[in-house]
Amino acid sequence: MTDSSDFDFRHHLRDTLLLLGAEQEIADLIVKSQDGFIGEADIERLRSYNISLFTNTKSRLRNLNRLKLTASPET
Repeated sequence: MTDSSDFDFRHHLRDTLLLLGAEQEIADLIVKSQDGFIGEADIERLRSYNISLFTNTKSRLRNLNRLKLTASPET
């Protein structure tokens, strides 16, 4: 990938993360990674963020109302 393509990709990926609701700090890791300055603490922060997303999603799914399907008599 050329430098321009790499920049464009990271720029759009960062915007995509923000549009999907990612925290600003997490989206900014994309910019930080461009210079290779990602450290172990950044990786742990991202890992923790992913775990929290997974946990929150499971909770939302668990709290959904259950659908009940019943057959209606034929008319």
